[in-house]
Amino acid sequence: VGAQRRLIDGIGGTVDVQTAVGRGTTFKVKIPLTLAIIPALLVRAGGERYAIPQVSLVELVRLDGDSASGGIESMQGAPVHRLRGKLLPLVFLNDVFNTEPQPVDDAVNIVVVQSDDTQFGLVVDDISDTAEIVVKPLGRLLKGAAGFAGATIMGDGKVALILDLLGVSQLAGVSNTSA
Repeated sequence: VGAQRRLIDGIGGTVDVQTAVGRGTTFKVKIPLTLAIIPALLVRAGGERYAIPQVSLVELVRLDGDSASGGIESMQGAPVHRLRGKLLPLVFLNDVFNTEPQPVDDAVNIVVVQSDDTQFGLVVDDISDTAEIVVKPLGRLLKGAAGFAGATIMGDGKVALILDLLGVSQLAGVSNTSA
């Protein structure tokens, strides 16, 4: 119990213990979550759920029908989308994490994001929703993995990884000279 209490104290939380003879003991654990809650856009790629911090979100683009097939061009071997006259470099999240695409429909979903000075389009299988998420640090095994800033536990109990967009852009080879 002492080790757990030190962990809770270490993150600024408190533990209150109240005992009543013949009635039992009540433990109240308070953890300051408000410092670690961020708004995020939830997306799917390769059957996995990911969270994109809304602070990096610029806009959402959906290409349907003919615009889906013709909306992605190739410039010097790299995929781009012509958005209001400017070329937007595209990063396919399935390619970055080497997962099999599982699109919900025939549309192309592009999440336009800004990371440092680089603006690029993140192509995902589906855009789910927005949510306020609690940021959890990555475990020892994933701590050094490029492309992830943390994790969150969703309402259904499943984990969603929070994307580090600078890491994703570096993994995909998108530089600030491309935007």
